[in-house]
Amino acid sequence: MTTTAAPTICSPWLGEIRLHPDCEIFFPAGLPGFEDERRIAPVEIPAQRPLVYLQSVESERVCFVALPVYVIDRGFRLEIPEEERALLLLPEGRDPIIGEDVLCVLLLMPSGDSVQVNLNSPVVINLHNKRGAQIVRPGAPPAGYRLSADNGWTRLC
Repeated sequence: MTTTAAPTICSPWLGEIRLHPDCEIFFPAGLPGFEDERRIAPVEIPAQRPLVYLQSVESERVCFVALPVYVIDRGFRLEIPEEERALLLLPEGRDPIIGEDVLCVLLLMPSGDSVQVNLNSPVVINLHNKRGAQIVRPGAPPAGYRLSADNGWTRLC
């Protein structure tokens, strides 16, 4: 019996990452602005929880930093349009439950000497089939939050 070594990525930010084939997430449409990034490996560093790194499998220099949506807004309600439901292969007839059916994270974006997130563009990952999509809600009212000096999140106007 032969065994194949797990492939590795040498990320400039996270170092060497051994990829377990069952952990890879497939983004059929990529991410907005990164449409060619379809294979992503989630990486957690225990000392940095609850941060989640979304490291591209195909481009070592592409890595997104994210936080679970409930870290920012405990009352967040996930709305998934039909097109994204189809991409994620979500069953019809019921809304997915965050933490049970889907993982829902927000990408951190630089904002001066801090970071901010946009609740109107969560990244949603189907936990049952490891398919992901970023759900961008154009025309939705602003829903940005910025990390403040006291490590709390302040809503942007």
